[in-house]
Amino acid sequence: MLRPLHPLRRPPIRHVLLVVFVSAALLAVPATASAAGPSANLDCTIVSTQDITPPITPDFGHHSSTSHGLTGTADCTGTVGGQQVAGTGSFMLNSHGTANCESGSGDGNFVLRIPTIGGTKTVPGQFHFSFTAFPPGVTVLTGDLTGSLTFLSGDGDCVNTPLGHSTNRLDVHVAS
Repeated sequence: MLRPLHPLRRPPIRHVLLVVFVSAALLAVPATASAAGPSANLDCTIVSTQDITPPITPDFGHHSSTSHGLTGTADCTGTVGGQQVAGTGSFMLNSHGTANCESGSGDGNFVLRIPTIGGTKTVPGQFHFSFTAFPPGVTVLTGDLTGSLTFLSGDGDCVNTPLGHSTNRLDVHVAS
């Protein structure tokens, strides 16, 4: 048998917690949307050096790579936040995936910091990569970073000496 709540009786704690949770979620939505960074429409040539951990070998396995911060250079044309690019920018990337000397794929994130006529803008994003015959193969990039990554140099040939450090050129379109 259901009993009606007395008008002076407090609501159950689960109802109070639900209201607090929903209110907090609604307040967080605008902050999350604006954290994505300014809109970008850029065509870039980027040179970046990454450390690969553990180094890539003929054995298939999990690997990650990092540029250790905004250490790459980005020559871009286009706009960020409606402002025209005004010079060379800096670039960082981090990725993780599975690979061997023959092929690999995975995901990553990047940050592009680029000067514009309205001041320096920061563009974060995510990408997916896949490659065959690395090195010196071409890696296909999709996502917020679309185009190709070409191996320029490294500290090994992958087969005889593990590849743990590489310098690459990215010819990409950045859209967010």
